Amino acid sequence: MTVLDTAIDCYFSATNERNNTLAAECFDPDASVFDEGEQLTGLESIQRWLQQTQQKYQPMIQVLTAERNYGEVWVKANVSGQFQGSPIQLNYVFALQDGKISRLMIR
Repeated sequence: MTVLDTAIDCYFSATNERNNTLAAECFDPDASVFDEGEQLTGLESIQRWLQQTQQKYQPMIQVLTAERNYGEVWVKANVSGQFQGSPIQLNYVFALQDGKISRLMIR
């Protein structure tokens, strides 16, 4: 298993601690997030997404595997929370720039 970059580790820890402010600080100001069929760009949109996700699902994320592929970090995780079918396995694909998350795709 690949050791997670600081920004990715911080994102997962902050999400599990329900600290949306800290989670948002892990992202580049021009970052993009793709989740549930939506694309969000910029910190303001990402901060809103983090808040809404916490309120709606109250997710807890347990990283199972992480590996580097084609300049990205691919993470497989168990996600539990307030949603039908919990827990589920999701894939997170991160791109990093200057120590921050520049792109996150959740599938």
